[in-house]
Amino acid sequence: MVATDRDFDDCPDIAKSAPTLLREFSYRLNEALACGCDDSSSELDVTSVVSQIEPFQDSPQLIDPILEDTVVAVCRAFLATRRQWHCRILYVLVKIRGPKTVSRFFPNDVALLERILCEMEESEGENRQWESRYVLLTWLSVLVLTPFNLSSTGNNIACRIYALTCKYICAPGREREAAASALARYLVRADTQAKYLPKYMEDSKAVSTSNIFAILGTTATIAALFSLSSPQDLEQFLPQISVVLTSMKRSQNASANAHLRKVLCKATYRLALCSLALCSSEVPESVENCLGELISTALADKDTLVRYSASKAISRVAQTLTKIDHENVFVPEIIDNLFASCFPDSKDAAADSRTADRWHGGLLALAELLRRHVLAFPEYAMKLLDLTRAGLRFEIRMTTHAIGANVRDAACYVAWSLFRHYPGLCNGNHATTKLVQETLSELTLVACFDREVNNRRAAAAAVQECIGRHSEVVENLETGIVLVQSLDYFAIGSRAHACLEISRRTFKLGVPHGMKEFLIERVICSWDVEMRRLAGKALALIVSDEEVAGEYALKLLDMAKELPDGKSFDERHGYIYALGEVLDILPSNDPTIPTIIQRLKIIFDSMQFPAHQASILYDAALHVIGPAASLFCPNGHDIPQTYMTIIEESLSRTGEDPSTSTVHSSACSAVSRLPNGIVDAHRWIEYAKTGRPGFVLALGSLRPHVDESVIISLCDLASASQKEYDISIRVASVRAFDALLSSDGDWVSDSPLYISKILVALTCGLQDYTTLPSRGDIGSHLRRASIKTITAHATKLFSSSESSDETIILTNLVRISLEKMDKLRLDSLRSLRVIVPLLRIDATEIQQITAEPECKNDDILTNAHGQYFNHMIRLCGSTVSSHSRAATLGLAACVGGGTGESVVRAARDAVMNFLAATEMADKSRRFVRSAVELFIEKAEPAPSTVNRTSPKRDFEIAELISLFFDTNALAEEQSSLYVQIYNKAARLYTLATKTNNAQRVGVTIGLFSGLFTAANASGKVKEAAARKVVGVLIGDMKQARQAASDALFLLATENGAEQVEEILSEIDWATCDNKEALKDAEKRICESLLRTG
Repeated sequence: MVATDRDFDDCPDIAKSAPTLLREFSYRLNEALACGCDDSSSELDVTSVVSQIEPFQDSPQLIDPILEDTVVAVCRAFLATRRQWHCRILYVLVKIRGPKTVSRFFPNDVALLERILCEMEESEGENRQWESRYVLLTWLSVLVLTPFNLSSTGNNIACRIYALTCKYICAPGREREAAASALARYLVRADTQAKYLPKYMEDSKAVSTSNIFAILGTTATIAALFSLSSPQDLEQFLPQISVVLTSMKRSQNASANAHLRKVLCKATYRLALCSLALCSSEVPESVENCLGELISTALADKDTLVRYSASKAISRVAQTLTKIDHENVFVPEIIDNLFASCFPDSKDAAADSRTADRWHGGLLALAELLRRHVLAFPEYAMKLLDLTRAGLRFEIRMTTHAIGANVRDAACYVAWSLFRHYPGLCNGNHATTKLVQETLSELTLVACFDREVNNRRAAAAAVQECIGRHSEVVENLETGIVLVQSLDYFAIGSRAHACLEISRRTFKLGVPHGMKEFLIERVICSWDVEMRRLAGKALALIVSDEEVAGEYALKLLDMAKELPDGKSFDERHGYIYALGEVLDILPSNDPTIPTIIQRLKIIFDSMQFPAHQASILYDAALHVIGPAASLFCPNGHDIPQTYMTIIEESLSRTGEDPSTSTVHSSACSAVSRLPNGIVDAHRWIEYAKTGRPGFVLALGSLRPHVDESVIISLCDLASASQKEYDISIRVASVRAFDALLSSDGDWVSDSPLYISKILVALTCGLQDYTTLPSRGDIGSHLRRASIKTITAHATKLFSSSESSDETIILTNLVRISLEKMDKLRLDSLRSLRVIVPLLRIDATEIQQITAEPECKNDDILTNAHGQYFNHMIRLCGSTVSSHSRAATLGLAACVGGGTGESVVRAARDAVMNFLAATEMADKSRRFVRSAVELFIEKAEPAPSTVNRTSPKRDFEIAELISLFFDTNALAEEQSSLYVQIYNKAARLYTLATKTNNAQRVGVTIGLFSGLFTAANASGKVKEAAARKVVGVLIGDMKQARQAASDALFLLATENGAEQVEEILSEIDWATCDNKEALKDAEKRICESLLRTG
């Protein structure tokens, strides 16, 4: 039951980890089978076993090396113990590999027939899960194939099997599918067919059309009967079957259930095939009716799975007809009806979803007919190619989206089938060759620019078939080979890469004709804003290669001008955005510039920005203003006032939605390209102070000429509190620093004072823990922005920095690297790796720890919290006290909760491991000392928690001190220290009770419990601590009372105070409201506990 690496040498992706996963699955399964656990055993974790095999659903063949051994072993275990979890394992295997494959390995001893039948009959009384019933019915479908006469087995087996399977084909679960398969196999047996097949046909007529599950099971059984029995065996029942299927099609359930319509398609076409097999020369009328129904109704069904089933059904019936239709009469009629029903006019696609459904179904049917060589008529070649090209451009625009992606996918399927199965398609015919070349161009455009990845890949596959089998359609074979290599399956998986890189490469090959026109007419005006942006970039790249940027800039301006006012916002955005891309590569001496300036002014003067579309229109306009300002007005004298108005209006937009952020980014990009002196910086500073983050960001884009007042204002805004300015203003200020520091100006080296001010402002950002009830820790946005700015510009920031600034920045980053937010932890760690080598202060320990491989492994940093904390906790024992205190504060935030359970658990485990490691004894002592000193306020927390609220910090450290007590890390301290800890704990207890915070009261209970058990604590401290814990029992906070009773019970158990245990057990502390009983119990517990202590 073990797979070897050799079994997976030729398999991609999941196969790399397949041997490990399968070995782990086999190990866990064998362990579970060996222990003989029952279904309710706590030792059994079926989920952990199943989790090792479920990743193979996309590559089911990879489990074949262990499949037979696994199925046999689990089946034997089930026969021996009858556990339901065995069936669950088997069901997962069936779900992955399919019932046909897995059922081949089920034991098929004839003696098991009655055993499995009895299991199914008893399943309801034992309340078996549906997976068990499904697996047993699948197993039964194998056993009913036994070659022995069922009457020889006795016990009325035949009747029982029929009754059981008929019962479960009406079941609502998946067991219905297994029952239908078992019943169909049973009915075609030689010894049961004569008696039970007529009986079933009569019973099927009585099935209620209102019971959807009964209809599904009956239809699936009929469909299976056609595939398992000969036409002669079913000949006498065909009229009955036709009546049953007709009644089911007319039921209300058929119109509401896509799966039922799919199964009805399957049963209907199999009925037609059976009728054809029985006819001698004339095609039965029932077959014609079947085909007419499939073409007119099923191919236009609203659900894809029905249309696909219908397309396969039509192709199979048509393929059978070719064998008896020697005069080629019926098949052409089928194809003509198909064209007339699905493509009434291939050049006119009415804007409704039913049109898309008809096109999709019709193209799928054509592809299936081509794949089966049914369309072997030269006269259809031209029409097929026309339809394919029309399908490749099919798109119906709706209000906020477009439909037609599935039609383009089906068109690619038609092209693939045509090119693959008709190698003599062109056959020297110039007209056909030209149409194939045009189709190849369309396919290449779809492979480069279609929004959906499956369409791009389907088109690439069709291109490969075309060039591989019809190489005459390209100028030379080398060009074709390069094209196929460019349209690589994985390369076109990235939309941006396909649109920008691959399209440019194919354009240079000259294969896709009309790429520029396709972009302008189709992609630039797409409903998807990202596709419009990519199309604009792609057009600029292509026209830059041909040096016709001016010509296409004028063309885009004309198309934007022709759009009606107040409408076509998507098209307007696409054309104007693309214009910005083209202007960006326009040469400064291009002769079309005067005309462009004139037409651009007309468009901008009349441009409107309605509220519901303002974001995308501002985005487009700003994308033009940037290159236009630098290209047309290099000195700034002739910049139209419209440009500045649009910039300021866009910067005035507020809100937290992504569209606002995009507009601000576009505006800042435009500002950065404005000539020097155009912007009134002082006025923008005043705007920024009124709470408009767009202007704050824009101030950072005034490079490379930076005014002193701009830097000072940004520093003031970044250093402000939440009461003064919203978090968005402060984050924008830090991002503005990022932009300023990215500039090529020399202001950084000339003004070290500015750097010092920026470092102070970034320090305030690192220390911001602003929290709002409705939004949580909003200060985290500012902390992260500050970390990223420090990391990106470390060289400039620390080239002339003061040691005091370096110390503050370093300790803040150390603290955050051990805090609770995953992204901030990792950002700060990466920042430490960058800045530590640049600092002049001593940071040797930090450099050593952050440079180790564990801190560079992305998998560990992202997923393995335990490994991360176990590695980074060494900073808590640093010989530099400020580093130790900062790391301890960060770790306390994790240990103190308020974050994900996995992070809290990993942090607490890391603390215990660190304290227990003998080789870390010196570091762990420094760690404990730092935490205690911070708690009793003997030491300042270093300049790393200026803006953190003291109570929050104190309770976090209190959780850490409580953990020290639990691990005996404070067992040998002097008694005076315990007095200080008690005093601080008492103050925290008072604060927690005043604020009615049960969780914080629970934290202080842990401290008092630790003090009570501390060996060196004085009797007075122990007594006071005990009284505090016991006093919680009579408080009003029920959650705190329960925590206190749990702590006291543990103390009583450790100290042998049986009387205390008895008293605690008398009352339900979480619900009791009897004050007198509570006070009496509290008094008795206190006396007993103090006597024991």
